[in-house]
Amino acid sequence: MAGRIVGIDLGTTNSCMAIMDSGKSVIIPNSLGDRVTPSVVCVDEEKEILVGKTAKRAAALNPDRTVFSIKRHMGTNYRVTIDGKPYTPQEISAMILQRLKWDLEEYLGDEVDQAVITVPAYFTDAQRQATRDAGEIAGLTVRRIIDEPTAAAIAYGVDKEEDQILMVYDLGGGTFDVSIIEVIGGVFQVLAIKGNNMLGGDDFDQRIVEWLVEDFKQKHGIDLLQDRGTYYKLRNAAEQAKIELSNQQKSNILLEAIAMTDSGPLTLDVDLTRAKLESLIGDLVESTEKPSLQAIEDAGLTPSDITTVILVGGSTRIPLVQQSIQKVVSKEPRRDVNPDEVVAMGAAYQSSLLASLDDELESSAADRVPSDTPVIVHLTPFSLGVGLVNDQYGILIERNSTYPTEAKDYFTTTRDFQNAISFPIYEGEEQVASTNTFLDMLRIDGLPAAPRGIPRIEVTFRLNHDRILEATAKDLTSGIEVTVTVVATDNRLNDQEKGRMAREARQRVTRLLEQRVKETLFNQAESLIFRAEKMIGDNEDPTAMETRNIVDSLQKALDNSDTSQINSLMAKLTEQIAKLEAVEF
Repeated sequence: MAGRIVGIDLGTTNSCMAIMDSGKSVIIPNSLGDRVTPSVVCVDEEKEILVGKTAKRAAALNPDRTVFSIKRHMGTNYRVTIDGKPYTPQEISAMILQRLKWDLEEYLGDEVDQAVITVPAYFTDAQRQATRDAGEIAGLTVRRIIDEPTAAAIAYGVDKEEDQILMVYDLGGGTFDVSIIEVIGGVFQVLAIKGNNMLGGDDFDQRIVEWLVEDFKQKHGIDLLQDRGTYYKLRNAAEQAKIELSNQQKSNILLEAIAMTDSGPLTLDVDLTRAKLESLIGDLVESTEKPSLQAIEDAGLTPSDITTVILVGGSTRIPLVQQSIQKVVSKEPRRDVNPDEVVAMGAAYQSSLLASLDDELESSAADRVPSDTPVIVHLTPFSLGVGLVNDQYGILIERNSTYPTEAKDYFTTTRDFQNAISFPIYEGEEQVASTNTFLDMLRIDGLPAAPRGIPRIEVTFRLNHDRILEATAKDLTSGIEVTVTVVATDNRLNDQEKGRMAREARQRVTRLLEQRVKETLFNQAESLIFRAEKMIGDNEDPTAMETRNIVDSLQKALDNSDTSQINSLMAKLTEQIAKLEAVEF
């Protein structure tokens, strides 16, 4: 029997997980009791993988072994090299997902092997493929890739009866999206999407860091960016100050012994005001206004048509950001939605839909969605097409098309007796094909000999629920047909690479289980020693002396990590404690 389906918001700065319980979406805390997990990975000197808060704390001491904001590199050929080993963005993301999976299973006491994972609405095909690969490497069957703004809209509007036009403003750690979503009678239809995959809270933090560095350099003549460990201290301090300034007018940034001179250590001690922060990040915040207005226009609406504004992402807590939104739509955003958790909650609702559909199909074999679940109509923010002669761009699926969808077009040869045609597949809006994002190559071979212009090749694009493209080319004369599931050719992982990464991930789980068992055993042994020592005290009774000898042997076994000896001596000490309880000292 398969494990349950969960919802995961795999964020740039923080990740969050949720499940459905009694018809409600519930956030699941991690093993530390926190409702969000920092999306940070550290590979320590013993090759152990630290994830979350422990990895974030390790950054200052292990700057070359710690990875932040890997989500910004999804779908690219970026690599992180640690101890000479290159790690792909998929591998690093899989480490985060694996940690979340582990925490979910510990909390639920049940296997978790399926997930709905959210991504920014403006993520490209390559970035979505990379996210799916990360889930598979982590041991998860990714049932659906869902846009973050859509997930947030579902979490907010699933139990609302009134029809609405929602504007979901999503400004997280690394990406920005704005989506216009119409909710009518339980149907969530995405009307328009705009965004920037390289704008977020990380950029705000960087502006603060640059200001701190320049201020310190002017005062002391020292460049703090010379040391990567110092950079992470500055980054953490900047992030904390930014958070504090959402609720107060001034934040003190104090970093003792941040630099050394011949005269001794130097301390960074400076006040950052909200006004100064706004001057540092004002242009970045303002840059979100044009895409927001464009999304409203693309939806065929005016700002006054927006009934509700939902905020997603921690950066939307910044007062200047909220003022910018009000400038665009002339209304205050909702404040009863947690911007850090709403996406994961929406993903959990989507997981419930899929689980219900599974039950429906299993019980009735009816291929239909249960009537009491929300219906989601997505759209793609990018056009999809093929490169043609003279670098022309033949678009098959227009931007802002709803999906799942299918589109066809017909092409022919440009040379006499041409026996093959290659169709480079692109994503983007430029008229010159090669200036768009290249995704993959669709090639059909073995065409019957014929003069140019005679063959008739049908090209079909199918965009599935995860906005992943399948392309087919068919020669209508011979019936020859070829189909490819499109992935970004330069950055994709082949089956062998994914298999290796998945094996390494499973090995990490095995080591983690072994470590957990070992830690439990050691804790039990130490508790037993404490109990025995408390009982015998300074007593010289033979039974007490015998007990002390066993305690000394058990302590030595603990020091040597000799698990077989520990188990044996614990059994002896348990028997000895029983004897002690029967003896009156």
